[in-house]
Amino acid sequence: MSLPRFFAPEIVPGEPCLLSSEEGHHLRDVLRLGPEKRIFLLNGQGQEWEARVLEVAKTQVWVFPENLHRAEPKPDFRLELLMPLLKGGRSEFLVEKATELAATRIIPVLSRYTVVKPVEKIKTRLQKRAIQALKQSGRLWLPEIEAPRKLQESLVRLEASYRYFAYERGGIPLAEVFESFEIFPERLALAVGPEGGFSEEEVRLFEKFDFEALDLGPYILRAETAVLFLLSVWRYQVLRVQGRPSNTL
Repeated sequence: MSLPRFFAPEIVPGEPCLLSSEEGHHLRDVLRLGPEKRIFLLNGQGQEWEARVLEVAKTQVWVFPENLHRAEPKPDFRLELLMPLLKGGRSEFLVEKATELAATRIIPVLSRYTVVKPVEKIKTRLQKRAIQALKQSGRLWLPEIEAPRKLQESLVRLEASYRYFAYERGGIPLAEVFESFEIFPERLALAVGPEGGFSEEEVRLFEKFDFEALDLGPYILRAETAVLFLLSVWRYQVLRVQGRPSNTL
């Protein structure tokens, strides 16, 4: 049985580490772990440390990282995901799945047909969900979570050279795009709009920033379905290039 994982972004080898109040609560009150118990610590930057619990107090939990258990290099393939804000916790759900599927940057976008208005703590909520997914999945790199921004502000900040947006009125067939690369791009940006899609003005804005329209097939997909579809296709292609089984994280 694997040891429980906790998020500790500021691990210093050989020095005691104070867990955040939320991680400490999980260790103390949910899992009911005490001193000398063995755990894993994830720093979100490619390292997993084997550690032991030093002290469990009412307001503080101290742990001690003893040895580096596992490490991953920075991902060669980077995905910038521009995703819509959706109702009913679906934005958090998408961040969870994007983390599991190894997206490297998640950008919530405010577009013309966005219904949900971003609350003050939305970035914190999305970050929390990403950390939970990181611990559950065993992934070692935490994706960068952006604060919600208007579409143009988000497009200005992109780094990827290859850029595509899902468009319900047609575009290049998805299979044709992903099979056309002689060398699969290491930097890719994929954008999905809210229920209602993108406006004509936003389409022109995408074109201004060198995006191409993607046709996801003959059926109307919900926004979260389109995001998951694109994430899965991208991840499958990455695993093919890396020569790893497609059912392995």
